[in-house]
Amino acid sequence: MTGTETRQPLPLFYKKVVALHREQHRGLYMQPLAGYGFSKETNSIYIAAVEFPKAANEYPIVFGTDASGAVFPVILLGLGPKQNLFVDEQGAWQADYIPAYVRRYPFILAAPDNDAGDFTVCIDEGYGGFNTAKEGQALFDEAGEQSEILRQAVDFLKDYQGQVQLTGQFCQQLAELGLLESMQANIEMNSGEKYALGGFQCVNRERLKALPEDKLAALIKSDQMELIFAHLHSLANVNVLLAKLG
Repeated sequence: MTGTETRQPLPLFYKKVVALHREQHRGLYMQPLAGYGFSKETNSIYIAAVEFPKAANEYPIVFGTDASGAVFPVILLGLGPKQNLFVDEQGAWQADYIPAYVRRYPFILAAPDNDAGDFTVCIDEGYGGFNTAKEGQALFDEAGEQSEILRQAVDFLKDYQGQVQLTGQFCQQLAELGLLESMQANIEMNSGEKYALGGFQCVNRERLKALPEDKLAALIKSDQMELIFAHLHSLANVNVLLAKLG
C-alpha cells in the first residue's frame, strides 16, 4: 500500500500514518481486531471535555502540558509506566466507558499545513486489520465512493475534532484563571511496591473559590464549572487504580 505520510510526530498507538486516498486505497478492506490490546502499554490517554461526565465515574481526570505549554486533559489508566489497568490479557476493556481517542483508532485526522486548509483523513497502515484479501468491509465501494463503515468513521473524526477544539478553549481558560496546580503523590502498596504519581496538574479548590464573582458566574454560564466539578469528582478514582493493583 502507498500513501502520503504525515510529517507530525506519530500520535499514541499509531505506527504508520498515511493520508487515505480513494485510488491508492480503493482495494483496502478492514477486518476489526478483537479487543484493545494496542492500548495495553498506555497509562494515560487524551480525553475531550464532552467526555468528562461519563469518564469521571471510572477514571481520574487530570491535566498535562505539551511542549508549547498548552494544557490538555487525560485520564489515568495506570500508576506505572506502560501500565493500562483497564485492558486485560485478552484485550477486553474493563470499564463501561471507552475513551473516544481509543474508539477512533485506526482512523485519524491530520492537521492542515495552514489555517485555510482542511483536515486530512488518515489511517494507520500498521493496523493489523487492514488487508487486500477482501476480509471484512471495504473502505470504498466499486465507484470509489466512501463505504458506510468509512463514512461513519469520518463523521466520528469530524465530530471528535470539533470537541478537541472546544476542549482546548476550556483548558486555556483554566490556565488563564490560574486554577491549575501540580499534583504529586507517593504511593506504597502493601506488597512494598512504590509508585510516584506526578507530572500532571489538577484544579486547586481554594483558587477556584477565591475567583471573583464575575469569573465564577462566567464559568457557570458556559457550563465549564460542570467540567471542573467532574474533574474534581474524578480524582477519587485513583482508589480504583489502587484496587486494581491489589
